[in-house]
Amino acid sequence: MPLTPPAASVYTPPERGFPMLLYAFILAGCEKPEAEAPAPAGLFVLQSPAGGVFLPAGTLEASGKAVNLTDVQVNGVAAEVDAGTFAAEVELQRGVNVVEGSGIDATGHTIYDRNGVLAGDFEDDDGAVEDALLLRVNDGGLRRIGEIGSDMLASESISDALSAINPVYSDSYAWDYVIVAADVEAVSYDSPEFEFTPRDGALGLEVTLPNLYVDIYAYGEAFGFAFDSDVAMWATSAVLTADLHISAKNGGIAVEIGEVTVDLKDFGYDTSLLPGDVESYILVETIRDTITGMLVEKVNEMVPPLLDETLSGLDPSFSTELMGLQVDLAFEFAKVDVDEDGVVLDLDMDVVIPSTGTASGPGYLGADLGTPDLDTHADVSGAVSDNLLNRMLYEAWAGGLLEMRLSTDDGSLSAAMLAPLKATEGTITVSALLPPVVVERDGELQAQMGELIVDINTPGGALGDHLQAAVNVFVPLEVLVEGGALTMKLGTPEVVLMVRESTMGATDEEMTTLVEQMLPIELLFSLLGDFSFPLPSLYGLSIDEGEAKRDPSGVYTSLEVALN
Repeated sequence: MPLTPPAASVYTPPERGFPMLLYAFILAGCEKPEAEAPAPAGLFVLQSPAGGVFLPAGTLEASGKAVNLTDVQVNGVAAEVDAGTFAAEVELQRGVNVVEGSGIDATGHTIYDRNGVLAGDFEDDDGAVEDALLLRVNDGGLRRIGEIGSDMLASESISDALSAINPVYSDSYAWDYVIVAADVEAVSYDSPEFEFTPRDGALGLEVTLPNLYVDIYAYGEAFGFAFDSDVAMWATSAVLTADLHISAKNGGIAVEIGEVTVDLKDFGYDTSLLPGDVESYILVETIRDTITGMLVEKVNEMVPPLLDETLSGLDPSFSTELMGLQVDLAFEFAKVDVDEDGVVLDLDMDVVIPSTGTASGPGYLGADLGTPDLDTHADVSGAVSDNLLNRMLYEAWAGGLLEMRLSTDDGSLSAAMLAPLKATEGTITVSALLPPVVVERDGELQAQMGELIVDINTPGGALGDHLQAAVNVFVPLEVLVEGGALTMKLGTPEVVLMVRESTMGATDEEMTTLVEQMLPIELLFSLLGDFSFPLPSLYGLSIDEGEAKRDPSGVYTSLEVALN
């Protein structure tokens, strides 16, 4: 091939006597070398599992395309590659999993693909969440209920009840020409003492009325003469005992009281002011029976409704507005047990959020709940199941609460957020392929969001005008009892991102960093931050202080609260 002479030089052919062989050799040695062929392009695509799918936890075979790549791995496990396809087994934990595959191309660059999936067992969202909330009222709580009863069983109420049926005793003895009647004028006793004694199957009740004193006005006619005088009865204390049987009925609490017995300690009476001939006609035992019968009636009338209303007050059902949508949480009592430490209430929950979104799935992330370890020393202890929280989050997701659009046009998106993309106007649209969930990781509660699809459009932007990324977010959650409510405090999020589409001339790593900086993580997780609900109270007794921590079961958050 002829040489091209350099510029500004003159080409002189070799002399005729120069050996042609040597000339050919020189020409061959001076020929321009051929350019090296470019390295073959690498290709990696994770085809299975696809992003945003619901899967069972456990072993999964991941597969896809791997062309012109070495060191192909999936989640750190070496993959088998055959004719441009790869396969590897990975383990999916309950919750959101990011399946990441990668390989190294001929230039030494790592090519990767990531898909987020949700793994576990999924429960039908049509119906109540069973065992959503468990509450235990222990000795301190029962004592506070007793204090309420003490305030309600005032001696004035007994006096008023007896005066309404006066005379409490009347009789006539025609053959002796005697007519006798007796009215109760007042019943008094010191502050009542209520004591509940839990035991397997029933709640023992003991009501003590110290220093019982009854003023009676006796009147009548004897032997043609009218008379009236005072009669007194007393006891150092009146002790009423009964068994209370508590059950769940039609979603509420039902309390039945067994036979009430009354023991008048050191009972005495004084009829000395009556005319001597009349004293023997006053049937003290009859009046005593009337008094004790009224006490029994009052206990039967007051205690079951008191206990029913008090325990039913532990129902935390409420309605609120969350991000513009009405949220209704309805609890109902499913079971009540009484053991030697207190009363255990098992509540089911249903949640209703009107649907305005398009998301749908097989149901909320469920767990085999088992039995939580409820504290037996706090006034009231409890356990909130992860199923309750995951059902709420699922309903919020299905209701469209995670579908949002931020725009510089309406001011919902600050232009400063677009500065890293060298743009001054645009939109960010977010949709979630998977519902957010809460699961336990290393003994702590963690919130997870999988496959958030983020579309960023920046018309006229210097870097380009479109970017789409799939985002998976993991945030530690601290559960707190504050201001009488169960609240959640968000920790520092971990963001795992995959750029799916981009017209912006930057590397995946650069775009990932930009999106992480721009993504409104706090706004997205305000859903969880707002998911606090008021803790129930005992007949107006508010929660003074409390503590929340993870239960050893791994699927409950335990509560221990004191009553104010």
